[in-house]
Amino acid sequence: MQESGAIAVVVGDKSFNGWVTMYAPGDTSNILIPSVFVAQYQYKVVLKLLEKNNNSLIIRITGDDLLTWPLLDMLLILVLSPAVMMLFIYLTWQLRQRQHKHNDMAPTQFVSQLPTYIFKREKATDTDHMECPICLEDYLNDEQLRILPCKHEFHAKCVDAWLTEYKKFCPVCKFDIYQKINSKSRSRPTESTPLLNA
Repeated sequence: MQESGAIAVVVGDKSFNGWVTMYAPGDTSNILIPSVFVAQYQYKVVLKLLEKNNNSLIIRITGDDLLTWPLLDMLLILVLSPAVMMLFIYLTWQLRQRQHKHNDMAPTQFVSQLPTYIFKREKATDTDHMECPICLEDYLNDEQLRILPCKHEFHAKCVDAWLTEYKKFCPVCKFDIYQKINSKSRSRPTESTPLLNA
């Protein structure tokens, strides 16, 4: 077609056979004119237009980016979807961790209402523990100790930090200090009941 003076070629599919890859058997480096393959319905439209315009028709061939955009879109979806999903899962996990941590801590106001007393070494008996189970320091005279509902004693500052920042359980027996202690509503002890709650 190039040798006959054509400046471009439109190849039409006479019967619908699906997509056809245009190629030439041999060296194609000397072909300089643009060519395009059109589907059967486009081919029929071009033929009708040629008949109406006395066999002369100007067709403007422009580059088509339709194939590159869907490919790029699909690539972005394939890359971003797992990333967005992982971000969603991570944020959900962080939220649940924060809720669990918040549920595991005792309110500061509740902890401050737990009874305290000033330690006096002279009044201590042989059965009294003389060191804080949290910091493992001996109790000194005039130190403030806090008594939990399970009757364990700690430095007030140590146990307050433990209960409000870490867990609402006694560090020794795992008794939930925030649960309401009501002898009427107590159920029978089970294997999972803390020893001092039985």
